[in-house]
Amino acid sequence: MRYPIAAAALLASLALVQLPASAHDMQVSVRPGHEVRTCEDLEVTFNDRPAVTAVDRLTAPGAQKLTVQASRNGGVYVFGEARQDFAISACKAAAPASAGGSASSLEQVRASLSGGTLTAAGPGSDGWVVYFIINAPTQADLDLSATNGPIHVAKVGGATAARAQNGPIKLVDVSGRVSARTENGPIAYEGGSGTVDLQAQNGPVAVRLAGSNWADGSLTASAQNGPVKLQVPRGFASGVRVRSSQHSPWTCQGCDDGRRTWDDSSRSVELGSGPVAVTLSTVNGPVAVDMTR
Repeated sequence: MRYPIAAAALLASLALVQLPASAHDMQVSVRPGHEVRTCEDLEVTFNDRPAVTAVDRLTAPGAQKLTVQASRNGGVYVFGEARQDFAISACKAAAPASAGGSASSLEQVRASLSGGTLTAAGPGSDGWVVYFIINAPTQADLDLSATNGPIHVAKVGGATAARAQNGPIKLVDVSGRVSARTENGPIAYEGGSGTVDLQAQNGPVAVRLAGSNWADGSLTASAQNGPVKLQVPRGFASGVRVRSSQHSPWTCQGCDDGRRTWDDSSRSVELGSGPVAVTLSTVNGPVAVDMTR
């Protein structure tokens, strides 16, 4: 079944790219052709001039939860791997003297770790930023927050809580118990297991399911005043329900066998087979579903 929608506009709104974190004249971007895995993959400028940079390296025990409070305009990247501790790179950048900084600005920017909480501090001006890149145990427990910057987590299966304001959250192969909240930013999730709860206020939600079924737990994702996009493998052997308010436009590719409920108060389609394990919903946002892959 197909329902009319401005599909190009929806897909554009759901494209999760590295958002620049800006404070007046600051821009943070990913080097062309790179993915963020090291500090060298980031470019920071002030007034279009390269920032002065340095890297602090810290280590935290893997047996404890790691709480990360990003600096304003800073971001957090976490990658799970076979290791026993957290290896942390604090990517520090400050404005050069000719762009409003001082010779000592970078020296005043510091990352600190206390009682399992990772933070960054610097001079009172906005002329600095810190991005955290963390290699974590695969079963790590995480509590992450950011303002005006991104959160990205991959291949972690412990308990993950992520909160972003004015920035995106992306979760790839993140299982276990997962809670993600954004305000004025998008959420993207790729995976197929765990007890996952995603909520976006004034932003889109994009979910790409992996595997032949939802392996364990359930996924619930909702957008308030934002679109939802769902990609489901053909023949997915878990139930999937997608709901919206009554005025939401829809497009649903490969959904001919979907069980549709359409009335004056809401719209919903159930897909896949078996008990419902995946639920997406939106209030005041369009819906795009693709079951053709």
